Amino acid sequence: MRRFFSLLVLLLATTAYAQTTPPFASINDIQFVSASDLANCNDTSQFHGDTIRTVGVVIVDGGLVEVSSGSVQGGFRPFIYIADTATGSTSEPFKAIEVLCSYSTGTNLVAHPVASQVIAGDIVEVIGVVDMFARNNQLEIIDFNSLTLLSGTQTPAQPAVVSVGDLNDNNRINQLETGEQWEGAYVEIQNVTVVNVDIFAGGNRVSFDVVDANGNRINVSDRFIAQKMSSHTPVNPESPFAVANGGPGNGQFTPPTVGAFYNSIRGIVLHSGNGCTGGNGRGYELNPFDSTHYDLGASPPFIENVARLPIVPSSTQNVEVNFTAYDLDGTIDALTLYYTDDSLAPVSAFSTVTPQLIPGTADEFSAVIPAFPNGTFVRYFIEAIDNDSNVTQSPFGARDAYENIHFYTVRNGGMVIPDIQTSLDFGASPYVNQQVTVTGFVTASTRVCDLGFVYIQDPNFDEWAGIALVGSPDLAPLFRDEEITVTGTVEENFGFTQINVSSLTKTGNTQTIQPVVINPNMPAMYTSGEVEKYEGMLVRAENPNGKVVISDPRRGNFGDYLISTDTANGLNESTIVLAGRDGNSRSSLYVSVVNDSAWATSNGMMMVPVVLTNQSMEFDAIEGVWYFGFGEYRLLPRANDDFINPNFSLDSLDCRPTVSVKQFDNDVFARIFPNPAQTQVTVQANRGDAIVVYDLNGRVISQETLKNGEAVVNVENLQSGMYIMRLVEQGRVIKTAKVLVQ
Repeated sequence: MRRFFSLLVLLLATTAYAQTTPPFASINDIQFVSASDLANCNDTSQFHGDTIRTVGVVIVDGGLVEVSSGSVQGGFRPFIYIADTATGSTSEPFKAIEVLCSYSTGTNLVAHPVASQVIAGDIVEVIGVVDMFARNNQLEIIDFNSLTLLSGTQTPAQPAVVSVGDLNDNNRINQLETGEQWEGAYVEIQNVTVVNVDIFAGGNRVSFDVVDANGNRINVSDRFIAQKMSSHTPVNPESPFAVANGGPGNGQFTPPTVGAFYNSIRGIVLHSGNGCTGGNGRGYELNPFDSTHYDLGASPPFIENVARLPIVPSSTQNVEVNFTAYDLDGTIDALTLYYTDDSLAPVSAFSTVTPQLIPGTADEFSAVIPAFPNGTFVRYFIEAIDNDSNVTQSPFGARDAYENIHFYTVRNGGMVIPDIQTSLDFGASPYVNQQVTVTGFVTASTRVCDLGFVYIQDPNFDEWAGIALVGSPDLAPLFRDEEITVTGTVEENFGFTQINVSSLTKTGNTQTIQPVVINPNMPAMYTSGEVEKYEGMLVRAENPNGKVVISDPRRGNFGDYLISTDTANGLNESTIVLAGRDGNSRSSLYVSVVNDSAWATSNGMMMVPVVLTNQSMEFDAIEGVWYFGFGEYRLLPRANDDFINPNFSLDSLDCRPTVSVKQFDNDVFARIFPNPAQTQVTVQANRGDAIVVYDLNGRVISQETLKNGEAVVNVENLQSGMYIMRLVEQGRVIKTAKVLVQ
């Protein structure tokens, strides 16, 4: 069936190509970047932005790709991986590429059916645009006729053995000069040790970091079904794990334990740019696509299930550390817990305690750290040595670096937000998957003229002090400035820390949080990851010597634009701003300044008129919430008044938030019907003086006075399209909605 269908695609495509055929380029031509360009931190293809035609041999069965996507019809985003047909028996530099096989029908993104049906060795012709996502080159097909299965097959190349150090350094920073040549290729790394295991997306996904003998680090990622756990249900219709194909209906991967040693791991290299390329991605990463790609070696001791009671102690409480320790191929001969209350002490100066076996168990241990005064920062780690002299530490590498350590702060008043957010390696929260209780003031809400997402912040700290809240319906009625106490589970949503709230109480206190001032140019902090300390916080991007400007009005295909102190500054010296999109981007629909008018109705409907970005725009400052998503940090303005003193007009339709609990005491309820409408719209509201109707360019179309809480708006003579309706009270907007006129 797959071959018959593909033949039909070939016939259809042949008809289309007769009209216009893009120029041909080999995969090697597309991917090749000169040594001098790579040395200058430029990994961009010479064909970037061009529509080209190429031919390649499929490296991976299409049914093994497993990428969920809410934006593609069916929930699956298809990719294929192809190598240059001139490749020999072993993968070669610059001769493989990723192909994104979804395309727009005008109303939807759809998955090309052939992409999930190809098998390794098939030869395909691809017509697509050469683009880049997070510095990873990819061909993006244009339409149904852009992917064709050709006749004949070719044996795919075997993996090339590549050093981890050729791909990334000790900090997982991409090494372009030696790594870029392997982007998209099938490779093998050897003799590596697991140093971190990250289970994320609510426990449905896993990736892990490994290091070689020199400490060079790479992430092993889950682009394929091979690394999906039992909690994952396949989304690829051709997956061999899908029930429809006789599979188990879930993933089968068991995550490794920190300290595990692999003789080798194979997979496809993808690029997630960082370092000199800008961005805060994971560098080059490896994606295995078969269970045989993991060759586990000799077993060191294992230390697992480390738990601390209490998780945040007071000054009168000892801390009990419980954990499991065992050795698969021998015995544990020494077990020690090291700790210190000196934040600057080297490991050699740590105090020690010998953990004791918990009665009635074979491998569960407990050790006690004594009480310390309020505010003390305590660091600790566990070390096990087996009968073969193999050493394991928890966290891995605790003796080698300050950030590789367990830690807590003694708090007589209980946990605070910085306890959750603080990360010595600028990574995940130390409380992931744990239940916590913290208090903070609301800095962003789901109210009209606000961000649409809830954040709270602790005013007693200038770093690590803000966090996003999700989950509970009790979040919706919150106002800015209210103090609340929440209990919930800490989650890492693709590297972004949030609390999934299970209960919420209001304290009755109010306070307006003042933003932390940052310079939009902070390349060193981006490179080191130090900007992580502002995640979830309200910040103010301000030029200490003048104006904030838009240095790049449109960055990529999303809603991003760059702000800086100079229009000449590139990504490394700029802050990313995102507005006008709802959904996964978490950005505001009440911000006019966007990089494309398409965001007015894409992935959420903007509730304010569009003002397109350009390099002439400047501001005294821009405020907003500091967010991490798509591998990069972004500033999310909450509404138009977060743009401080712009040099252009944000007219009377500006969304000036009336969202603080101090500004009005009760909720605004409004009912607008029918919607869509053809002749008239009825508005019923418990408050307000008038209804004002605007088009999407901000022009006033009509105005009706509310009488006894009701107004009827005549729309019969309006052109079909979207219109903004605003409920006004004493000259202030108190409710905004959109109405579709058909």
